[in-house]
Parts: sequence; structure tokens; C-alpha cells
Amino acid sequence: MESFVPTEYKDEYYTKLISFLEECLPQSGRALDIGGRHSFYNDIENCFTGFWVMFDSDDIIGASAVRRFGDNDCELKSLYLHERYQGKGYGRALLTKAIDHAVRSGYNKMYLDTFSTSTKAIKLYRRLGFTECEPYHQAVRANVFMCLELTDK
Repeated sequence: MESFVPTEYKDEYYTKLISFLEECLPQSGRALDIGGRHSFYNDIENCFTGFWVMFDSDDIIGASAVRRFGDNDCELKSLYLHERYQGKGYGRALLTKAIDHAVRSGYNKMYLDTFSTSTKAIKLYRRLGFTECEPYHQAVRANVFMCLELTDK
């Protein structure tokens, strides 16, 4: 596996993905609930239109995912990067891969939700053109909603 390059997810990565999420999510105040609110990671092929992981040697250090949202739009459902790899351009590479996929897929807009405490991620989203928007769904945990116009890309 090539290091530090977004790589299309394969089922054989599942165990490594779950280990990564168990370690990474608490770094941002979250906890993996694979049997509940994060159960979509058990069926990546059917829940996402695109899913990528990033490796450092044999270890997953990052992930991004896109899922359909309505008829013509999509949602950035996951963008996680182990904190010791942040600030090196890897998060940007994962996000750019997701945006490129959304553009090629013909989506008009990409939505996302996050926590206001995710300041590094919000700065990255803004640098790549996301702007704050009205909530597009009922979120128990998220308090920042953003949108990116893809028809301009």
C-alpha cells in the first residue's frame, strides 16, 4: 500500500479501519459506536458512493467518504485524520479526493456537518470553498453546517 495517498477502500481494510476509528475518533471528542450511530461502517459499499483511506506503511491514518444526499447532492460523511498527521496536507488530500469524486459524479452541492470545536477541519473546509449554511438535517451532535457549490468546480 502506498503511503500518504488516498486509496479506494477495499473490504480487506475493514479491521484496520475499525482500529483506526477507535483510536482517531476520541481525539476529537467522539467515540466509535459501530453497532449504533456508526453502523454504516459495516456496509461501506452500500452506504457511500466513495470511500478512501490513507496509509502510513500498513496502518490507516486517515479516511474520507461521500454519500448521496437527495437527488443531486452529496454529503461529506467522514473526514478523519490521526492528529499526529495533521498539518502536513494529508487532510487536504483526502478532502480533495472526495470533492473530485463528487464533481465527477455530477453532484451539484456537497454538504457536511461538524462540531464548532473542530477548528482545524473548519479552516480546511473554508480554504477549499465551503461556506456555512442552514442545518440540512436534525443533528444531535453537530452544530456547524457547511455547503460547497460543485457546479463551479
